[in-house]
Amino acid sequence: MSPLYEDIVKFVANNLKCEICFNIFTKPVTLVCGHNYCHTCIKECWAKSVKRDCPHCRKEINSSALEINFTLCDILELQELGGWTFWDILAETDQDHKTQHAGRAITKVDSLIKRLDWLKAEIRKTEDMLSEELDSKKDYKDGCDTVQMDGSSIDSYPTSSCYADRIYSLTSQEQSEEEGSLEFVEVDPENSNTLEDAHLTPSAEAQQQSSRAEAALPAKFVDLSFCPELGNKRLIFCPEKRSLATRLGHQGRTTHGRFDACQWMANQELGGGCFYWDVDTTHCTGWAVGVAYSSLMRRDRLGRTSSSWCLEWSSGQLGAWHNDLKTSVKHRVPSNVRVILDMAKGKLYFQSLCDNLLELHCFKVSFSHPVRPVFWLYGLTQNTLSFPKH
Repeated sequence: MSPLYEDIVKFVANNLKCEICFNIFTKPVTLVCGHNYCHTCIKECWAKSVKRDCPHCRKEINSSALEINFTLCDILELQELGGWTFWDILAETDQDHKTQHAGRAITKVDSLIKRLDWLKAEIRKTEDMLSEELDSKKDYKDGCDTVQMDGSSIDSYPTSSCYADRIYSLTSQEQSEEEGSLEFVEVDPENSNTLEDAHLTPSAEAQQQSSRAEAALPAKFVDLSFCPELGNKRLIFCPEKRSLATRLGHQGRTTHGRFDACQWMANQELGGGCFYWDVDTTHCTGWAVGVAYSSLMRRDRLGRTSSSWCLEWSSGQLGAWHNDLKTSVKHRVPSNVRVILDMAKGKLYFQSLCDNLLELHCFKVSFSHPVRPVFWLYGLTQNTLSFPKH
């Protein structure tokens, strides 16, 4: 199979997934709006809902008849002729992503080990130099004690004990610099043994100290605001309650809307500084908070493109998403999330306010343009995100 043909097959395979079950289509049907779903999935979705509409674009479907998409059926039959399945193609693509991710993690670990060895060597050199200097001061003190002037001995060297304290202080400082050089390495959970083998796994106490240190950054609070042109027509922003919510009925809907998905981009465009904002997720069963470039397209989903990053709670799992790759976050769902954007250092932090600013995840990004806060809500039930003021 030629490389060009493989790329085409992978592209086709990634567009043959049902947006309800996220599996390869089974008996695909097409709605009047043009979106496709598994026949069983759309029937079960409508059975749970009070109205009949498209889960993707929310267009009302008047007819109960479901038309089979014969073109998609023919494409799905290609796998029977080729002796492979589209699931094999998707699995191979996911494995390529994981292999590349693991390779980057191993490279970072090697760099950290070299840095650690260099720091240890520098500490040993400093200790040897200070020990020699302390010995010379001691010899000088002993020599002075044996000299008599007018029947009395010269006072002992007055700073010997202070000098020893200074040696201890300098040595402790060097050790602190060594510990501080062990930067956080983002590693796929399936390849976490890489850090363990290098004996660089950070302790829980060290992670908490790092979180508290990052929380002390001179970040500027952002008072978020929203306009209808940057959102989705199924969402509404209430300025009095400072909340973003889904609307289950047609009442109050606008014709405006930038995104097909239930997400909204804030008005603020941030660049060249350190900023933070808080999000209350208590009354939301499915959500995502993050940032994206202003160029995020209408059909783009937050965290599924190379120009967006987010922390997401959906399907009972917490994960960090970027470029359609998920990093699992082993933590219970937080009821309050703080987002810290440090453009100068190229870092995006997510912290749990209900766990003493515990760091949930950190993205390291070389931002090429200013970004905007973006939020996604699960649109099939009533959900609300609110933004406390400071």
